[in-house]
Amino acid sequence: MSANTANVHFLGLSPRFLNGVLEIPVYHMRGGTSTGIVLFDEHLPSDRALQEEVIKRIMGVPIEGEVPSNRQITGLGRGVPQSCKVFIVGHSDREDSDIDSTLAQLAPTKAAIDWSVNCGNMSASLPIFAEEIGLLSLEPGRSKVRIHNTNTGVVTHALVDMPEPEKPMEAATEIPGVLGGWPGVQLALLEPVGAKTGKLLPTGNAMDTFDGLEATCVDLAVPMVILRAADLGKTAAETPDELNGDSEFKERLRKIWVEAGLAMGLKGADGEPLTPEQLAASETIPKACIVAEPSEDERNRGANIRVRYFTPQDAHSSLAVTGGACLAAGCLIPGTVARELAIEVSTLSPDLVEHEVKMANPAGLLKATIEGNCAEDGTITMPSAAYERSTQILLRGHTPIYNASDDLLAHYRNFADAA
Repeated sequence: MSANTANVHFLGLSPRFLNGVLEIPVYHMRGGTSTGIVLFDEHLPSDRALQEEVIKRIMGVPIEGEVPSNRQITGLGRGVPQSCKVFIVGHSDREDSDIDSTLAQLAPTKAAIDWSVNCGNMSASLPIFAEEIGLLSLEPGRSKVRIHNTNTGVVTHALVDMPEPEKPMEAATEIPGVLGGWPGVQLALLEPVGAKTGKLLPTGNAMDTFDGLEATCVDLAVPMVILRAADLGKTAAETPDELNGDSEFKERLRKIWVEAGLAMGLKGADGEPLTPEQLAASETIPKACIVAEPSEDERNRGANIRVRYFTPQDAHSSLAVTGGACLAAGCLIPGTVARELAIEVSTLSPDLVEHEVKMANPAGLLKATIEGNCAEDGTITMPSAAYERSTQILLRGHTPIYNASDDLLAHYRNFADAA
C-alpha cells in the first residue's frame, strides 16, 4: 500500500459553481449502523467557521440557534443522531497513520457542532473513500489502513479485502441492524483507554453513586456511565421508542449522566470542564447505558449481557461500536455494575490475551474483542479493542449550497480560480 496526496479533482468531482450556485463534492456513505457524509479536506476552507457553514448547509441543520421542529428535510441528514455525522478526511503526516479523520457530530435541531468525539461505525467507510479518491492505493488482497482520528487522538487499524482490478468488493458481511450482506471492514482501536479522561476508570472507582444509584464510569473509546436497568425500573428489554417516550425515566437518566460527567471531569473541545448545563444538553458525552442479565433466548445465542444504549439524549436503535467496546471493557473489570450482571465472561489474568464479549441490543448481538490483562498489583491494561462492520457508498456527487454567505462564496471563487 502506498499513500499519495490526492489532487483536488477526483472522479470528475471538485467544488464548482453551476448556474451560479456553489456545489460541493460529497460521498454519502454508511458505516455499520450509521450513515453520514464524507468530505475531502482539500475541498474545504481551513477557517472553522466557514467549514461549519458548509457542513450545516449540507446536512440541513440550523445555521444558528435551535429549531426543535427541524427534520433535516433541506439537507442530507435523516433526522436522527446516527445519521447526522460528517467526516473530513485527508492525508496524514503522522508516521503511524495513513489518513487523518475529523468528525463533525451534529444534532438535527441544533446549530452547535461537537468536534470532540469519534464514530466507530462510520470509521468503517473511510478506507473505501480514501482509496476511491486516490489518497491511498490499496493492492488486491488484505490491506491495512491506519486512521488517525484528530478528535480523540486514537489511531484505528482497518483491515479491508480489496478485489482484483475492475472486480467488485465482496459483499458478504452481515451485522445486526443492517439488512443484507455488504463489504466488510475489521477495525481495531489502538490504545483506546482514556479517550477523553486519560483513565480506564475516570473516577478512580469501579463503583460510584449518582442520584442515589450505583453506577460505573468507564472510558475506553468513549466515556460512559453504566447502570443497572432494574434500579431505574427497567429491564433493558424495552424498545428504544418505549425508553424515549418515558419522560420521567429520561429526566432521571439525564441527572445521572450530568453527575457522572462532572465526576469524570469531562471537558469540551476548548479544554474547559463541561458545566452541568453543557452536560445536560450534550449530544455526545458521556454516553449512558442500562444493563441486565441476558434472557434465556439471548444466552442461547451467545449473549453475555443485555444493554440499552443512550447517545445520551436518545436511546440508540442498536449499540454503537465505541459504546459496545466500552461496555465490553466494563464487563471484564472486577467490581463494576457490568461485571456483576454479565454471565460467562472470561477473567482478566496476568497474560495479555483477547477477551470476547457479546452484547444483546435491539438490533441483535454486537461482539467486541478486548485485548487485556490484569497484573498482580491490580493494574489493568487494555491496548486494543476490535470489531467488524460493513460499509457501502450510498451516493457520490455534488450537493448545492444555497444561501451561502459572501465569505464562503468568495473562498470558493478563489478556489476555482486557483484550481
